[in-house]
Amino acid sequence: MSESLDLLVIGAHPDDAEVHVGGLLALASRRGLRAGILDLTRGDLGTRGTAETRRVEAAASAKILGVERHDLGFPDGRFSEDESYRLLLMTKLRELRPMVLILPAPEDRHPDHRRAFRLGREAAYYAGLLNYPCQGDPWRPKAIAWMAGENPGRPDLVLDVSEVWTTRMQAFDAFGSQFSADPEASTRIAHPAFRRGVEGRAMHYASFLLCEWAEALWCEKPVPQSLLDLLEQLK
Repeated sequence: MSESLDLLVIGAHPDDAEVHVGGLLALASRRGLRAGILDLTRGDLGTRGTAETRRVEAAASAKILGVERHDLGFPDGRFSEDESYRLLLMTKLRELRPMVLILPAPEDRHPDHRRAFRLGREAAYYAGLLNYPCQGDPWRPKAIAWMAGENPGRPDLVLDVSEVWTTRMQAFDAFGSQFSADPEASTRIAHPAFRRGVEGRAMHYASFLLCEWAEALWCEKPVPQSLLDLLEQLK
């Protein structure tokens, strides 16, 4: 049986984790925890870059953050919530055995993010059932939380990431095919204002803690003790 991951972040695409919780991942690595990213797709439908370009960028970003990275190779924009996809994700969760699982936002402008949340939440539950016909030993994360989406409201948890902010943004900038500054860019995320938005949200969340930079999470209440324990380790 493999060693459990302390933290696993699921993204629908390479770079989703870095946009919202790169600091969380960098802190986990710095504190000696085993953390990872699981990309459901390779982002092959992206307007800029290619699947291979994004694979190389994703590997570089993970190295900067100090985390492991996996991908399931689902078809970008075309994966569904059918059992065939759920089983693949369940098998991976049973392999990686994350204690805390972070999902994309349940409400977001990108349909893949919303679908990834629902698929991830179901897979995390069913992966813990002994008699579900799925490869691997049963495993269910001790806590589930999710990243920011569109107008997410007041966060449930806020984490000071000032200590690793430079590293976190280096990982973000590793995705040059997606985020390189270009005022004439044909995509929203390639415009310089998108990067400023990432920084602006981090400053806003930091105002809750009176620190320089912070990231936020949302979860069901009461807040799972395993999630509180993880954040305590990151202080």
